[in-house]
Amino acid sequence: MAIGPVNREIYKNNYGVGGFAESKGYILTFTHLATGHKVSFPSAIQEFSDQHTPQISERIFAGRGTDPMIQQAGTTRQISFTFAISNSSVEEARYNQQSINLLIQMLYPRLSFSATDTSGSPYNSYMKISGLSFLKDTVDEPSVTCYVNNISYSLDPTQGFITPNPGELYPIVLTISIEAIALIPEIRNAGQYLEINEEAILERLDDSDFDTNPGEGDWKQPFPPSYPSYK
Repeated sequence: MAIGPVNREIYKNNYGVGGFAESKGYILTFTHLATGHKVSFPSAIQEFSDQHTPQISERIFAGRGTDPMIQQAGTTRQISFTFAISNSSVEEARYNQQSINLLIQMLYPRLSFSATDTSGSPYNSYMKISGLSFLKDTVDEPSVTCYVNNISYSLDPTQGFITPNPGELYPIVLTISIEAIALIPEIRNAGQYLEINEEAILERLDDSDFDTNPGEGDWKQPFPPSYPSYK
């Protein structure tokens, strides 16, 4: 019997981190593209990095002086962040353990149920991550699609453990670290190039393009809205 996508929400209570996160909308959600499974955690972010690195090559030609010709093949966007999980009860600890298991299982190949076909899905570790206002594919897209290449978790023994039964041990606080390569959205058809006019860019950076309150407005960016953006 086929099993449909699982949507595992955060553990909800009225007094712990889950209740606060739900009331404020601070929820971090991972969606596995190959299966549709979802798992959410309170977005208690401890560290965050969003690195954009152009992929360039240099070539020096005879007769062109010493300056190399630089060619750019693309840009890599490397995302890494760490968030904390807190357990205030044995029920919450057991629930979070299963949520962590589901997140880790998303990294493994989705194999066919056929005994003769063990090919993995082409979207094995591709996920959509949502819930962070500063982590987006584009200005208008409230999530980022990426290839997750590392998930690790660690615990802090100094915070203590929950020990409901012999042989059952849960950390009160643990952290999850994510490393991923974001997929840059396709913004133009093959053979079409984005024309960038330097004068137009400077004009659009005029002070009149900003609101009087810098915290409430956007300047008119020169690139299309499908470009990655810190929002």
